[in-house]
Amino acid sequence: MKKEFQYKDIFNLDMGPDAILDVDTTQRRVKAVWARCGNVDLDNDVIIPEAFTKTIKERGPMGKNLIWSLVDHEAEMEMAIGKPEELYIENDMLIAVTPVVMTETGENIMKMYDAGLINQHSIGFATINSDVDKNGVRTIRELKLYEGSAVLWAANPETPTLAVKSELKKENLQDRLRKLLKAFKGGRFTDETFSLIEIEIKRIQAELMEIEVVKEFTLPAQAVEPINEEKEVKEDEVILKKLTELNNLFKS
Repeated sequence: MKKEFQYKDIFNLDMGPDAILDVDTTQRRVKAVWARCGNVDLDNDVIIPEAFTKTIKERGPMGKNLIWSLVDHEAEMEMAIGKPEELYIENDMLIAVTPVVMTETGENIMKMYDAGLINQHSIGFATINSDVDKNGVRTIRELKLYEGSAVLWAANPETPTLAVKSELKKENLQDRLRKLLKAFKGGRFTDETFSLIEIEIKRIQAELMEIEVVKEFTLPAQAVEPINEEKEVKEDEVILKKLTELNNLFKS
């Protein structure tokens, strides 16, 4: 079973004003739709409601409580606005009720929710079990949910990021991945910190994979300057080894 970390955006054009179900500024709680089920999205994926059953039970508020509410998928303490106290499926919607923490980020997010400036959310998850039909539509039958994020803008399929995916960024991601893996395996952190580290590691893993895909489609047939293929292969082998270690760590 392949664990593929990815995001799914809930754009307001699909949800209309119902993307945010309730904002209680007194109790500092936000009730929002994190995901939709049953519809084929722009990635040609469809998530069935039952895909969330196990992960909510095990990782949700009534389980280990490891699912975060973040801003823009940033797995940093200052970007965490809380954890959902309720997380459940209702009809075709994954609904989260989150008490927002009293931090600077939390204060700003509450003001933006109250002003109606945030009406888009996105989930970060890994695919556990899926299948593809004859039309190329992938049905996600089980997933591991890491977080739900308030996002200012959902991803635009017409504007893929190409130029930013540079070798410099790849090196920075590789360096950060090594440090995070070392911290994850040898650190003595709280469960909350470990879960944030896990989210960040999976995000970096996904970005590195995306860089390789983009490079495959954008590199010229013949490079103008000679490339040190041996060095590049060795670097890729190191990262592959690290990613294998990562997947072994996260096997459920």
